[in-house]
Amino acid sequence: MFGGNSHKMVAGTKALGLLLLASASATMTLAPSAQAQPAGQRSFNIAAQPLTEAIMQFGRQSGLQVTADTRLVAGKTGAAVSGNHAPAEALSMLLAGTGLTFRFTSRTTAILEPAPHASVDAVQLGPVRVEGAQGAGLVASSDPGATEGTGSYAPTKVTVGKSAQSLREIPQSVSVITRKRMDDQNMTTVSEALDQVTGVRSFGYERQEQYIIRGYAANAQYNGVPQQEGSDKASSNTDDLAFFDRIEVLRGPSGLLTGSGEPGGTINYVRKRPTDVLAIAGLASIGSWDRYRGEIDVGGPVTASGNLRARIVGVYQDEDKYYDVGFNKDRGIYGVVEYDLTPRTTIGVSGIYSQRKFINSFGLPLYDDNSVPARGSFTGSDATSRQRSREMFVDLSHDFGGDWSFKAAYSLRRLDYGGYSVFPGDAIDRETGLVPSLSAGRVEQETKWHSFDAHVTGPLHLFGRTHDLTFGVNRSRYDFIGGTKFVNPGAWDVLNDHDLSAIIDENITYRYETVTAQTGFYGSARIRLADPLTIVLGGRLTNFKIKDRDVVPEVTPWIDSSAKSSGRFTPYAGVVLDVTDQLTLYASYTDTFVPQTAQDVNNRTLAPRVGWQMETGVKGSFFNDALNASVALFRIHDSNRAIVDEVNVGCGGTIDGTCSRAAGKVRSQGVEVDIGGSPLPGWDITLGYTYNQQKYLSDTDPTNVGQRFLPAQSPEQMFKLWTQFDLGKAGVQGWASGLNIGGGVQAQSNMYTDLVRQNAYAIVNAKAGYRVSENWDLSLVVNNLFDRTYLRIPGYAIFYNIYGEPRNFRLTLRGKI
Repeated sequence: MFGGNSHKMVAGTKALGLLLLASASATMTLAPSAQAQPAGQRSFNIAAQPLTEAIMQFGRQSGLQVTADTRLVAGKTGAAVSGNHAPAEALSMLLAGTGLTFRFTSRTTAILEPAPHASVDAVQLGPVRVEGAQGAGLVASSDPGATEGTGSYAPTKVTVGKSAQSLREIPQSVSVITRKRMDDQNMTTVSEALDQVTGVRSFGYERQEQYIIRGYAANAQYNGVPQQEGSDKASSNTDDLAFFDRIEVLRGPSGLLTGSGEPGGTINYVRKRPTDVLAIAGLASIGSWDRYRGEIDVGGPVTASGNLRARIVGVYQDEDKYYDVGFNKDRGIYGVVEYDLTPRTTIGVSGIYSQRKFINSFGLPLYDDNSVPARGSFTGSDATSRQRSREMFVDLSHDFGGDWSFKAAYSLRRLDYGGYSVFPGDAIDRETGLVPSLSAGRVEQETKWHSFDAHVTGPLHLFGRTHDLTFGVNRSRYDFIGGTKFVNPGAWDVLNDHDLSAIIDENITYRYETVTAQTGFYGSARIRLADPLTIVLGGRLTNFKIKDRDVVPEVTPWIDSSAKSSGRFTPYAGVVLDVTDQLTLYASYTDTFVPQTAQDVNNRTLAPRVGWQMETGVKGSFFNDALNASVALFRIHDSNRAIVDEVNVGCGGTIDGTCSRAAGKVRSQGVEVDIGGSPLPGWDITLGYTYNQQKYLSDTDPTNVGQRFLPAQSPEQMFKLWTQFDLGKAGVQGWASGLNIGGGVQAQSNMYTDLVRQNAYAIVNAKAGYRVSENWDLSLVVNNLFDRTYLRIPGYAIFYNIYGEPRNFRLTLRGKI
């Protein structure tokens, strides 16, 4: 759908958007299918048809990416291919009589070329050549958007929606952290990755962060399946980054996908899938503060035919902290198995088990003169907290033929936490070093997420054009059980005395349970009005409810919250216009709603937050799709947000007696610039700039009107740059061909609370790497190169005030077989 000229080709739902006309010698790119495995024989069922459509079907059934000058394939017919064949054999059969041949440029990519001395009637193809296959890396065979092994910062497809689409097909801003980007910067945690994404900022305690987009907490998906969250957890993710192929970020409301949810955006965490060939990879890393890490990753076909594939990833990491007291120990394992029940049906089963031991840090209290203690300070208990995570994920996909397909997925995640929390009762007396009181105690939490999604997608041929339809249902449930027991020992030297074992009472006498459930039915249509013009229409009906009860000291009956919705309709509309072969204009509109549990002084639950977003912009793909770029303008209106009622207290319907009130209307608006990819061989770059102005438009407190909304949560401006240059890929010969160097900047404007202000700052990161051999790579990454001291999160008298990490390094050796 990207071109507006005579070279434009359309062949059904999965093929749409795969033909990228970048110039007079445009290329066609085909994404791997859900059942592809080039390593062994595959089942093919391709009818004789125009070569363009035939090659697209071949790409879906083989898992290969095939590129071709559109002038080569125009007017040609592909031969029928059926039965079990190796992908190369099948492609040779398909090209019989076309006068074309092909050569592999990696294990999973091939390019079509004129056969030597061949005519259109020729049956025999020229020799097949393979280039660069050894460097292709691990490539997931069943994920059409897989970035692993591509060696690119620019994804060809994303799956944050219900089908694989290019960035230019989606009328909203989308960014992707690819596997290569994670590896280049030696990232290990989700927060490290998302803090590099345009418009995203982590907020919260370590490994409990929420991710803020356009001023709001993001929603979460796992492998495209929406996950229901409690208001305190939103998009938090504790998984190790080694388990992921990529992280996709859609900015702006996603009510069509998730139903109720914050209007900022959605993060889709996409995990690795089994590889197309047997491959073994791993790493060993050392770093600042006694940081040691190891990974092992093994995947490939289990059977000779490749119909059974598996993969396992293991992680071990120990580290101390830059502050006085602190450590973190991680152990994790991820496994996934795929099996082709039939040539058209594939089932996948995966699981995660991880455990973490650590010392909790909730930031620093202030001194009584509102100054912040030194960067290396710590307040809290030196007792070890523990967290355990388990997950099971099952998916089933089926190809009906005619480009119609079905996919269903179910996941069960469980997170168990037992830890120690310490909060001073007030600021620290600078003369004595004491706080007047202390709240110290034990916290236990058990959280379960049940998530299910099933949908069918396919083309509708009408009025001489092909349109795409999607229909589906999803259900998610969030089940939380929590309890605490706190004591107050009186005045305490919080900066120096961390042994609280004698006073913390672990006998938790009260626990409560809350369940949030959501069911939605959704549908969307991509309607092609003309070659360059597509409109997207969709909607979702959502049922939402919350209930809670006490479980300790005794189980009480469930109480249904009045914070519920039945048959709530969320509309979505978008338009996409391809103005040139490289540029696309787009615009979109969607509604938002977020049910609330907060209650007012009359013990009545506040009405849901409601609002809308309008977004418009331009997207482009350049250098044969090696570089993506976009500019977006957006405006979000959000009404009825619950805030603390500072006048009325003692609401009996809430746990702590706090009353809330409607916050009126808030507007978030701004501009985003996002660039990522490779403008030249060996040169990778990502650049993001965000300007986001959030203000109160109306509020029950008139002094808030016109003021900045949540200035401690996100800055108005963010600038993010990372670039890397690989001398070998740029054509440098000799020993220097193994060198790669990189660097980046993360800068932002001010953030503040009533007591603390963090002015604008910038930190610089750098990298030097050397490819020792084809299979071994050594890299050194230095973060905060100039050792800038800054508050990552400004805070209040008793908590937050969290510093960013001082200068630190990570030395990593990677190997593969």
